[in-house]
Amino acid sequence: MTDVWSNWSGWVKAWPKALAAPATEEEVAGVLKTAAAPVRVAGRGHSFTPLVESDGTLVTIWGLAGVIDHDEKMQTARIKAGTTIRDLGPELFERGLALINQGDIDRQAISGAVGTGTHGTGGALGSISSAVTGFRLATVDGDILNCNANENTDVFDAGRVSFGSLGVMTEITMKCRPVYALEEEGGRMPLDEVLAKAEEFRDSNRHFEFFWFPFANDALVKFLRETDEEARPRRRKPDGEMSAGDKTMLRACEVSRYLPFLRGPLQKFLTSASGSRYAGGVSEDGEKKTKARWSHDAFPSDRNVRFNEMEYAVPAAKGPDCIREVGAYMRDCGVNFLFPLEFRYVAADDAWLSPFYQRDSVTISVHQYHKQPYKELFAGVEAIFRRYEGRPHWGKLHTLGAVDFEALYPKWDDFQQVRRRLDPSGKLLNAHLKRIFGEA
Repeated sequence: MTDVWSNWSGWVKAWPKALAAPATEEEVAGVLKTAAAPVRVAGRGHSFTPLVESDGTLVTIWGLAGVIDHDEKMQTARIKAGTTIRDLGPELFERGLALINQGDIDRQAISGAVGTGTHGTGGALGSISSAVTGFRLATVDGDILNCNANENTDVFDAGRVSFGSLGVMTEITMKCRPVYALEEEGGRMPLDEVLAKAEEFRDSNRHFEFFWFPFANDALVKFLRETDEEARPRRRKPDGEMSAGDKTMLRACEVSRYLPFLRGPLQKFLTSASGSRYAGGVSEDGEKKTKARWSHDAFPSDRNVRFNEMEYAVPAAKGPDCIREVGAYMRDCGVNFLFPLEFRYVAADDAWLSPFYQRDSVTISVHQYHKQPYKELFAGVEAIFRRYEGRPHWGKLHTLGAVDFEALYPKWDDFQQVRRRLDPSGKLLNAHLKRIFGEA
């Protein structure tokens, strides 16, 4: 392969010796058995860590796309692993189904979202991985395993969040629900009030999150609630096409990049200018204008200004204190940045390496414009996250290794046993994964 592969932000690149693009499960198994190591699988490149980086074989599963079938009674769907979440929503909708929850970015392949523990927000709602009821896994021996609560149960418990370290998922069975509409509301609110009412907002709304530019006094609060209002169709721009909001953010990033002393005023301006983005609004006659949309249209926010990201999950009760400390550090550290912090609730689950394993959590995300260095800023923030018992998102930047994860995850040794059994030679391990698993 002569062309470089890169992730969405452009900071992770790879020059593999070979590229494979299997279109069937059998072809995936064949590639894994014969390909030169390390073998890594590319979804849609939306991880910020070098999970996919390989100088051996890079496997794309874009040809494995679509819904195979569904069970109306059980409200489940069998989905090919390369299907993007953006494409999945309308396919499920045609069958009268919807994902229970999803995040606000839907570019990811469903297997990448599952494998990294990707999530949305909701105090009673788990990550995307928590909705997995089974999957089929191609192993380095060329075998195909059915994994669920009754078959290969240890692989099922380990594999729901395993970032391609056990094999390659070829299809995933997801627990779904009947189609539903969501209404978006919100707006600007003083940060102190948001944090004081965070648990109340969590418990009284299906979805609650907020964004906070650390130099601003207000946060941007967003609620999504189920509604019986008629859902309006959403016309989305083609993937990658910038909206007016994207263009404003891009210009602000470029100004801040060259005039860093303006980062504070710019953050206050963006907070003020963005408030209406989260409000339902009213019509000329004073009637409320709802923004009721089908769930797969309501969740996504098309983000086209590129960035790098760090995200940690901390115990839910500690979330407000943690974000206060992170914001104070970012204001005082002197490093230039512009993007807001993001705060979301996620319910506990039982996948062994899920950041939410047996722990209701708050996730706090830190972003840095992709043209600016991130390491100094993220290092200071990560030290705070670690004091709050944080677990990093597997697809977002962190510096932790095997010793750290052994302390953070009660089932770490069990996971390692499953991994070594399925991949005894480390064929699936690139340098990043060797560090994570202590195999370097």
